[in-house]
Amino acid sequence: MKAMSAKNFLIPFLTAALILGGGFSPLHAAVDAKKLYKKTCKKCHGKRGEGKKEKKNPGKFKYNPVNDVEEQKLLEEMLKYKLMWEEKTFENSREKKMAKSVRKLSEEEMKILASFIPTLGKQE
Repeated sequence: MKAMSAKNFLIPFLTAALILGGGFSPLHAAVDAKKLYKKTCKKCHGKRGEGKKEKKNPGKFKYNPVNDVEEQKLLEEMLKYKLMWEEKTFENSREKKMAKSVRKLSEEEMKILASFIPTLGKQE
């Protein structure tokens, strides 16, 4: 009998977990959170959510740290920026950039990010 590859085992396993669990498995959510953060947030907020400072004024942040922000506040901010994008109510380029970053995220993806981001400050 041929041995089952990890990929051939993992796909049915995760599918069953999603169906039986009615949502994301913790393993799936963790993987998605890292990918979502890297795709959506890392460029501006840094690998560990530490933010990025202005080149001309290193004492001031160009993009604020997010790894010390509470989960609920992060979710509220993402929802606010998504609404800004939909209604085109951003007032400056920074708000527009943030709104554009979250515009395609579902509420579930925002929740996953909001729970993942505070853990970045605790990683070594």
